[in-house]
Amino acid sequence: MSLLNSKIVLVTVVYLLFAGLCMGQRREVDYSRIKASPNVRPVMAIPADSGRNVKPSVLTIKAFAVDISKPLTSAIAKITSRATGKTQQFSLVNGQLERVFTGADVLAIEVSGEGYTTVFRSMTIALSSAGNRYEFDAQLDPATIKLTVWAVDSRTNKLISDARFTISGKAGKTTLLLTPDSATGLVKTDLPGRGIYQLTSSANGYGDFTKSIKLDSVQSEARVMLTPKKTPDINQTQALPEAVVKSAKTTYVGTPAAKPAFRGPTLPSSLPMPVVTKKPFGTLEKGKAIPLKNIYFDQSSPVLRPESAPELDQLAVVLLENPSMQIEIRGHTDNQGDFDLNVKLSCDRCQAVVDYLVNKGISKTRLKAVGRGPIDAIAPNNNEENRKKNRRVEFVVI
Repeated sequence: MSLLNSKIVLVTVVYLLFAGLCMGQRREVDYSRIKASPNVRPVMAIPADSGRNVKPSVLTIKAFAVDISKPLTSAIAKITSRATGKTQQFSLVNGQLERVFTGADVLAIEVSGEGYTTVFRSMTIALSSAGNRYEFDAQLDPATIKLTVWAVDSRTNKLISDARFTISGKAGKTTLLLTPDSATGLVKTDLPGRGIYQLTSSANGYGDFTKSIKLDSVQSEARVMLTPKKTPDINQTQALPEAVVKSAKTTYVGTPAAKPAFRGPTLPSSLPMPVVTKKPFGTLEKGKAIPLKNIYFDQSSPVLRPESAPELDQLAVVLLENPSMQIEIRGHTDNQGDFDLNVKLSCDRCQAVVDYLVNKGISKTRLKAVGRGPIDAIAPNNNEENRKKNRRVEFVVI
């Protein structure tokens, strides 16, 4: 082979090698520039726990009064979602609420109940293929009642700085002995919770005061109006307190509140019977309630006062003139204080009237005592004047 031919062959080989290399690089470059066809979709990696496999998460909220043995059926739950920014309120039926979540979220939960403290909790809700369950057991303690008490003179409305107070809890189980602040004359105390309390007050030169008060506000006040004594032996009628609530720490003394001894009517049976010249109670009809307008009792007591004698003597005369007549004595109260105590007081007062009439010679079989408490109000109990109308005694021919 000539030198020329050898050079031609060498050039050809180098060219072919170079061309092949260029074609290979071009193939890689061209491949990267290929546009996807409309019918071709890119394939993406699917995580092991994809949205097609997750299950909803369930949140259960339970509310308890102090401990988990007492479900709080009146509880309310407020749930604020960070994902939506919205707050929803739910009632816990039978003390329990269940909510289902299909998306992850962060919740701010507030559980409360009337008369109890409020419990807060933040909770993160996640999703999984197994379905997550979350529980929130909210134990609520009774809310403290803050009470402020003071006493004033019923005639001058001036503060009585040396008054003493006793507050008994439910069923008289716990008694608070309270002494006013020497500078202000006020008593401030914390009470364990809302409810009915027995308030007693006394001061030198004044008649004692006892009444059930209902405390249902976190901040309350109770003003007691004491009436000066005329003589040491005369029971004076004290004005009712104006229940309203506030406070400071006071020591609890585990002493049951003493119950006042029951005293029957003190009016003698030898009082002369008045001569009735006209019908004092108008026309008597069966089933018609006839008020006894001048019947008086000691404060919060079934003890008849002497001023009641003329009215009851007239009723006794009517019964003696109508020997076949039978009547029912009905007693009524306002709605202040404990319902059961009011019913009992009205019943005891009716029985005092019955006992008086029996002492006047009326057969006990013709008389019936019925205490109605605050049930049959004839006026709204929105002020003292109307409440006075509801505190009454009537008789009905049966």
